[in-house]
Amino acid sequence: MDTDTTIAELRQAVGKFVEQRDWNQYHTPKNLSMSIAIEAAELMEPFQWLSNEESQALVKEPKAQAEAADELADILIYCLSFANQADIDISEAVLAKLARNQTRFPIGAMPSGKERG
Repeated sequence: MDTDTTIAELRQAVGKFVEQRDWNQYHTPKNLSMSIAIEAAELMEPFQWLSNEESQALVKEPKAQAEAADELADILIYCLSFANQADIDISEAVLAKLARNQTRFPIGAMPSGKERG
């Protein structure tokens, strides 16, 4: 489905969902940014004390994968809501950031510290 659904369509679906529930009053940049962080923490929680290998195995288990998918969806929904509220073009932002990162992290360079990803 990723190949069939555009970011614009996702933004519209999230926007419609929020509008139908009159949630725009709560969807401020502060609240949405905090919600993104909270949901990211929920995604991290099952992996907190696992080794890299254990975390890779866990995400392959159907139940854990479904739970991770739900948390990832929550994060993305809040990100899309933030983009709607802040009028940020996600595709433009991602491509611009990747272009900057190509300079910061040339091919063959090993990331260290916070750059690891």
